Amino acid sequence: MRTYLRSIGLAAAAVALWLAASGSANAALDYTGQTATTVSVMYFNLPANTEIAFVDKISGSIVLPSTTVSGSGSLVISLAALPPGPGEYYLLAHNGSTWIAQTVWFYV
Repeated sequence: MRTYLRSIGLAAAAVALWLAASGSANAALDYTGQTATTVSVMYFNLPANTEIAFVDKISGSIVLPSTTVSGSGSLVISLAALPPGPGEYYLLAHNGSTWIAQTVWFYV
């Protein structure tokens, strides 16, 4: 039992150190609102070359690579390229295959 708990503790420490070293431990992507044609977000502490993309909540597919950002700022993204009709999406900040942050789900 102690070996198992020690392994969990070491794994948790490794993840914490990796996040601290990558600079994304405090990264955030916050949904701030939307209109009929756009969605607005604020982003904080994103590493260089972070891509913001729409993700379809139901299928999990990345729908539209939007833009590349870094640091902190705000962004207004057009909904025009999404598939027609209603849908449930979120925005994902990722760097290659590394997930960094995501917004809450929103409906279009």
